[in-house]
Amino acid sequence: MTIQQWDEHKKHIDEHITWPASKQEIVEACQGMDVEKEVLDELKTKLTDSGKKYSKEELKDLLVM
Repeated sequence: MTIQQWDEHKKHIDEHITWPASKQEIVEACQGMDVEKEVLDELKTKLTDSGKKYSKEELKDLLVM
């Protein structure tokens, strides 16, 4: 994800996700919304299913290149 994509989705992220959030909560909040398939696929790939709760900053650090 580019910084531009992060900035474009920041409002959506702030409105639809309660932090900290698990991978499942983040993916569910993003599905069916105005999130490009490549961004959703990246979320699914980079986040773990371990039940870990991510902060918004951790998510940004993992995704933004």
